[in-house]
Amino acid sequence: MNNRTSQPQQTAWEEAKTIRRANMHYRRAETLRVKGELAAAIAQYRIATQAAPENAHYRYRLGECAAAAGDHEEATAQLEAACSLAPRDGFYRFSLGEVYANAGRHTEAIRWLQRAIAAAPEDSYYTIRLGIVCLHAGYIQQAVRAFRHAVGLEPDNAGYHSLLGDAYVQLGYEREALRHYRHAGKLDPYFAAVVDRLRRQAVRAGAAAP
Repeated sequence: MNNRTSQPQQTAWEEAKTIRRANMHYRRAETLRVKGELAAAIAQYRIATQAAPENAHYRYRLGECAAAAGDHEEATAQLEAACSLAPRDGFYRFSLGEVYANAGRHTEAIRWLQRAIAAAPEDSYYTIRLGIVCLHAGYIQQAVRAFRHAVGLEPDNAGYHSLLGDAYVQLGYEREALRHYRHAGKLDPYFAAVVDRLRRQAVRAGAAAP
């Protein structure tokens, strides 16, 4: 009887020991990352993930640190693993999209940012980042849709109105752009310079000056 009951106890003790070991290496990695010692931090994150391979957060941190070190291959591999382990977490999807965007891989970035939005449709920042990536990739119509959605979520965000104006400028819709630049200028005087730049375009297009 004692032998039968000791085995589960032994297993539980070993599992707790493994968790403590993984957490110890994770804490070391965090300290090293803050100090800017990325290579050493990555080594510690790897040990932590090897000890606790089902921990999505450890993989996320390893991916982020690898991205900061310029290793986009490991970064994307670890972040994709984090997404698989936590499929409902929009933040991991967003982080993976950002890594792809920073690497200039716009198609993958857009796909993962869209997945992040699907997981967190009310997060306007995810939507605005999708719009910015689409704008850089030359998908202007898609950028306009993303920016309009973000403006709908946060109508008082001057920056969102300004970005939507930028997208309309690229489409040649000066009047629509002017309307959003004007609104941005009302919400935040910082954008007054943007309104001034567009005024000349709007006048050339036959729109009334602001």
